[in-house]
Amino acid sequence: MRDANGLVLIVDDTQENILVLGSLLRDAGYNINVATNGEQALTTLERITPDLVLLDVMMPVMDGFEVCRRMQEHEAWRSIPVIFLTAKVQTESIIEGFEMGAVDYVTKPFQSSELLQRVETHLTLSRLRRELSLRVDELSEALARIEQLRREQDAFLRHELNNVINPISGYADMLSTLVGPKLEEKPRAWLSSIVRGAASMQRLLSDLKDLNDVERGGHAFSLMPVPLYGILEDVIRDVDASMAADVPILLQPASLDARVSADLSFLPGVFKNLIKNAVEHVASADPSVWQDGVRVRCSLSPSSVITDVTNGGPAVPPDRLATFFEKFNSTKTGSGGTGLGTTYARIVTEAHGGSIAVHSSNEEGTRVRVELPRIVA
Repeated sequence: MRDANGLVLIVDDTQENILVLGSLLRDAGYNINVATNGEQALTTLERITPDLVLLDVMMPVMDGFEVCRRMQEHEAWRSIPVIFLTAKVQTESIIEGFEMGAVDYVTKPFQSSELLQRVETHLTLSRLRRELSLRVDELSEALARIEQLRREQDAFLRHELNNVINPISGYADMLSTLVGPKLEEKPRAWLSSIVRGAASMQRLLSDLKDLNDVERGGHAFSLMPVPLYGILEDVIRDVDASMAADVPILLQPASLDARVSADLSFLPGVFKNLIKNAVEHVASADPSVWQDGVRVRCSLSPSSVITDVTNGGPAVPPDRLATFFEKFNSTKTGSGGTGLGTTYARIVTEAHGGSIAVHSSNEEGTRVRVELPRIVA
């Protein structure tokens, strides 16, 4: 039986020690169980789970060190605190006991008050650890439920928003085709703004779904070995063609033979977002930094391909730098920015087994570094 005070297993091959310890612990309100050797102790542990073990070190057949080692190998016994009872006070024996997993030791002949104090201390610590573990499990379950609710809420909101925006987009496209050319300049501009806004909202909802799928591991990547340099060349060409600002983008070195394992539906978007953001940052800065433009530099380490996207202009403020890769971190929401570009870069990079980091200062500009595992032939 176990009560609130705890169940103590006494393991000792000396009958006198068992009688003294048993009497002492019973008088203090503890329940006890007894084993007279190491093998019997392990057999007893198969039947009961004590709150603490008082374990003699020197016993025939199986000594206390071996019992403790076996307990550490058994998942159900590993957390049971063990106090060694030993006549040895040599430092080596004490260290060996702690290395085997013991939490404390008492030397023979022991003082009753000292032994009871140590038993109470370690039983209290054990109870606190169990309560903490229980609270952690409860918290983990609560967080999992919250995350599930958040995902369900996100899916519901996306569904409802799509239900609202799809008719707007469809009718706006029809009006643009049927009556757009007949409208005067200002109403035609209004209609064009509706079409662009609806399309932007649809892209945002699609991006959010893709990001959430990747973030929670719900998307299966189709990976293949590809030359990273070729991806960067294509991305720079696309950004150059789509950006109104005439900011130069320089790719260095002139060529680089390095392959990575990539899903071509996702990985190019990492560099497109980063380079596009860098171009926009330079374009919004003083014209004196335009000549430096945006620099994209590749380099190799023994195990990775490193891509640095660097731009001039004012440093990113510390508060924004701390949330640089978080969702909706953009300060350009009024001009079409969603704050999902850097989030996309982080999530997709990490999903490819890579890492991403940002550094920014007025002297060196802003540099985003992407490291991807390198395929070494």
